[in-house]
Amino acid sequence: MPKGKTPSLIGASLGRPVAVEAGRLCSCSRCKARIIKDEKCYDVPQPSQPFSNTRRFCKACFTKILEQTKQDVADIELL
Repeated sequence: MPKGKTPSLIGASLGRPVAVEAGRLCSCSRCKARIIKDEKCYDVPQPSQPFSNTRRFCKACFTKILEQTKQDVADIELL
């Protein structure tokens, strides 16, 4: 179960997300769920970090991140 606020893709420190297949067993950066080899997941680049680090998310967490991003955009449109 992830802790804290759901992140948004709106931010100066984030790059463009990419859908990828896991090349090996890894874990979701948010909920720590196991992502098995060849499972579809999402990498979000962290350009502000050294060596082009990415954060990897499972499909469920990335869906929640997209929902949060849409909500943030809707809030901005109301201004």
